[in-house]
Amino acid sequence: MSIDKIAIIAVTERGRNLAIQLNHKLEGTIFVPEKYKNEKSKALKPNFGEGLQKLFSEYQALICIMATGIVVRTLAPVIQDKLSDPAVLVMDEHGEFIISLLSGHIGGANELTEEIALITNGVAVITTATDRANVAAIDNIAKAINGYLPDFKATTKRINGLLAAGKEVGLYVDELLTIDRRGFTEKPVSPQIYISTKKQIPATNVEQIQLIPKLYVLGVGCRKGISNETIDLAFQHFCEQENIHPRAFSEINSISIKEQEPAIQHLAAKWEMQFIVHTAEKLQTVAEKYPTSEFVKKAVKVGNVALSAADIGSNGNVISTRYAENGVTFAAGKLTNNNNEVAK
Repeated sequence: MSIDKIAIIAVTERGRNLAIQLNHKLEGTIFVPEKYKNEKSKALKPNFGEGLQKLFSEYQALICIMATGIVVRTLAPVIQDKLSDPAVLVMDEHGEFIISLLSGHIGGANELTEEIALITNGVAVITTATDRANVAAIDNIAKAINGYLPDFKATTKRINGLLAAGKEVGLYVDELLTIDRRGFTEKPVSPQIYISTKKQIPATNVEQIQLIPKLYVLGVGCRKGISNETIDLAFQHFCEQENIHPRAFSEINSISIKEQEPAIQHLAAKWEMQFIVHTAEKLQTVAEKYPTSEFVKKAVKVGNVALSAADIGSNGNVISTRYAENGVTFAAGKLTNNNNEVAK
């Protein structure tokens, strides 16, 4: 399971005992009303309703051993969005029926429901249409490859609806990725999900929806005080040169002294990239693999920034040369794919 912060909530003594049994396999935190608390559980505070709502905002998954109605009524005011809400499961005190209630795909509730059913010898109750039709779900695919899907909610609703109804949806994969292809066709039909990191994809007569795996890291260096417009334009030109979609970068890597550089922070926020910095000493461990500048080394104590940062971020898999434009430098590295092999 990819979920690593789980709350197991029970409201009776029998439910608490089941929660303790589950916890041997799931490593969650058990919460119960004060009167049922023991050394293996914590009390819901300040009361059941407020406590459960607080857990909803703090945990990746809630396993509720109680009636479905209680959970629905309590959590209704805090439910926000399928992209951010945690997985919510409901199960009876005997572990006979485990219901995936909320965030079945993106939140991982369906997968966790099936895992718990195996533990308790119970029945997994999953009602999402694609699962019942035994076809892949586009939101699951996007999650599995850490991919960017434009207009996520509307696209997911449309594509999953077509797949669940047995309609043709095309799929083309332009990367070395393991993809759940159930329900898709390789025929060039509209709509077609086109999985690629490329900025420019081949023109075609079919309607293409590009799903962009975030397989790249961006190494960045720049002069102090560079403008947002300058870094934006340089990044656009770099992506065009390398034919990498801006959404294909998962993170920016740079040197520690650039941690508060406004232009780099702006670029990371604009394209939803994590911003990671490294000390000059760490960058220096790989800097000699690439062309160095004595001027840069004198200024920041390492002979190059963009290339070394891309190297560290991609575990040595740098795929571009150094790109320089108006005081900004870029380099790209490629991450491992979902087969845990280096993506070439």
